[in-house]
Amino acid sequence: MRKIIFAFLLVLCSGILRAQEEKNIADLAFLYQAIQQTPSYKDQLKGDKKYQELYENLRKDLKANDDFEIFKQLAKLIRPLNDNHLGFYKKADSSYKFIPPKYKVDSVAMIDKYINYPADSVEGIYQSGKTKYVIRGAEEDEYQIINLSTGELKGVMYKTPHQSFDVIQFAPNPYAYTLTRNIKLLNNLLIGTNYYKGDVKAFYNMISRKEKYDYKVLEDQIGYLSLGTFNSTDKEIKAATDFFDSVKSTINVKHLIVDVRNNFGGGYKNSMQFIRFLRSFPGKIYILQNGYTVSNAEQFIINLKALGNVKTLGESTRGTIAYGSNYGETLSTPSNRFSFYPTDMTASKKEVAFESVGVKPDVNLQPFTEDWVKQTINYIKAND
Repeated sequence: MRKIIFAFLLVLCSGILRAQEEKNIADLAFLYQAIQQTPSYKDQLKGDKKYQELYENLRKDLKANDDFEIFKQLAKLIRPLNDNHLGFYKKADSSYKFIPPKYKVDSVAMIDKYINYPADSVEGIYQSGKTKYVIRGAEEDEYQIINLSTGELKGVMYKTPHQSFDVIQFAPNPYAYTLTRNIKLLNNLLIGTNYYKGDVKAFYNMISRKEKYDYKVLEDQIGYLSLGTFNSTDKEIKAATDFFDSVKSTINVKHLIVDVRNNFGGGYKNSMQFIRFLRSFPGKIYILQNGYTVSNAEQFIINLKALGNVKTLGESTRGTIAYGSNYGETLSTPSNRFSFYPTDMTASKKEVAFESVGVKPDVNLQPFTEDWVKQTINYIKAND
């Protein structure tokens, strides 16, 4: 009888494992097919045998019953694509309880070890609010984000071939974790996360605006045009157009500062009215940009950067420019565990050249010494 029971349990376990593997493979195949429909895949990876080999190798080892481990494996299909508008995340599920790993860490020893790492090294001691974290190397091209107080793993980072990192960040349930693309360390701030090095006040990061759109004269013949978003909903386009119609006839200064820091983009339906105006502006234009200048705000800069009367100042933009999505469609994998946000817009070679790299400024501003608008005014006076 015992042998019969043991054989039955063995068959049962084997069946469960086989069913789990089939579910994992179905999700992998679905994601692989969905990626192949994107313009970025067709531009960059179509016919690439190494990418096909990656898929085949992943397919051979998908026996795990841990959703997080499968998520990490599936995310490897996305990482070769230089397309930062793509999204991948654990589908909202209130019944799913994700418990991140914990490590025994000596916070004092860890701080002593990492505090003096070079400022441009992604490894080091970070803060988010009052909590300290360490980012340390774990395996080749992989880094861990660990809470120094609790030892809890807060995320995993992977080097990409595109001068940035893909980060699987842990979030409160029901989402549990999400893949965030194009993370980079810039002026002590890990762009795309809440982590930063040191506690020095940074002037480059425009945390908030009182108004999304604003225009004022700062000094004689120096104007300031703040463009906080190019969101292209009907409501936002109307707000932008109403604002612009009310001020454009008054913008007659010799020097115009255009601030698109922390502008996360939108679409040309909003931004093109400003682009057209600035193309014909007779004075000198100074565009303020930072690491949180994203998407259509970066396209805005690319459209104006080559003009003879335009200077860009600040730091490199985010580098999330090309492809994008017209329809905002989200796809669920067959198991209903994961969601994939595909891109569907074509991209010019000019835009793709800036993807992940960002648009570099003509003039680098100092991030920790003085307000960037003041630095720009000083630059104008020194070069007028």
